[in-house]
Amino acid sequence: MSGLRRALWAELAHLARDRFDLALLTVLPLLCLVVMGGMLSGGSPKGLGVMIVDQDHSAASRGVIRAIEASDAVRVIGVGSDLAEAFAAVRQERAVAVVVLPSGLGDGRARAVPRAVEIFYQTAFLSTGVLASTRLQLAVAAELAAQATAQAGLGGVRLLRAPLPGVQVTLLGNPGASLEWYLGLLIGPAVLHLLIAVTTAASLGRELEDGSLAAWARRVGNPAAALVGRFLPHVALGMLWLCLWLLWLTLAQGYRFDGAITLVAVGGALLFVGTAAVSALLIALTGEIATSLSASVIYAGSALAYSGASLPLTGGILFARVWSSVLPLTHFVALEMDQAIGVTLATWAQQAAVLALVPLLAGGAALLVIRRQARRAA
Repeated sequence: MSGLRRALWAELAHLARDRFDLALLTVLPLLCLVVMGGMLSGGSPKGLGVMIVDQDHSAASRGVIRAIEASDAVRVIGVGSDLAEAFAAVRQERAVAVVVLPSGLGDGRARAVPRAVEIFYQTAFLSTGVLASTRLQLAVAAELAAQATAQAGLGGVRLLRAPLPGVQVTLLGNPGASLEWYLGLLIGPAVLHLLIAVTTAASLGRELEDGSLAAWARRVGNPAAALVGRFLPHVALGMLWLCLWLLWLTLAQGYRFDGAITLVAVGGALLFVGTAAVSALLIALTGEIATSLSASVIYAGSALAYSGASLPLTGGILFARVWSSVLPLTHFVALEMDQAIGVTLATWAQQAAVLALVPLLAGGAALLVIRRQARRAA
């Protein structure tokens, strides 16, 4: 029996005996994905509270209010003329945005400089505030444009005949601006990445003797094949959960990749193989399970924050940019988001090549350390 097969059967036998380790690969990811699916299943926030300060009290301002009320993303919780009262509603968390309709809004065409509609939104909760602001801008702009056309009358015939420049905004990869699709693509793989980092480190850490893998290396004969066999169940189960998560988002929830979902799955396999290789390197270098697990949680647990998908890194400090570039999750997220908009195969191959370097470099370094330990102990 080959070293790979022996290591594979030994790891499967351990998982069959140890219910806790088996639960880490089966029950825990199921619970995490189910909880995340439930939290994100609403898609985009609906009914975000909005206060309107109407200083014009005209047909034009009432039309704008009706247009805002017609949007399902926001909900008008009050209309008044006191700006302080509107801001108080924001501080009380009853509203995330305030719309100020200035006096003279209705006779804007008679002014050289039309009065501007002001929108204030809550930035403490950035996603909902920006979403509410965007929907409000669209509703107000559309209504004012319709009113301008209706008010043109006979005196504005020449203006009506002149073609006006049109503006159309189309969101690529996420046309519905769904937080479920966006966050689902980020959080699901990030959780599985952390899970594989922890379980693979714990698995190889069981073979430590006196802070070294030397005895294990001599016993298995071929450490490279033994590492592959030991980590194969972890990577395979991680891939199973990733594929089920992607199928949930696409088939069950109705989202879709403009590119190929199979290329995302291949990227996920490279991510998990690289994660296992990094775990092997940490165990070989530290010679301690606790230290390796701590390091795994630090690099894998913070990987999403440094991936550039949630927080922008452009113009950030050098450490953040360098740390982001060496984390495998950064390149998987880029690969995944690229497939959401359907990039070319050559662009996908660039990120896939970087992901493929991780197991080669980390795994190669781990084998060098393990073999050096074996020679010293001989």
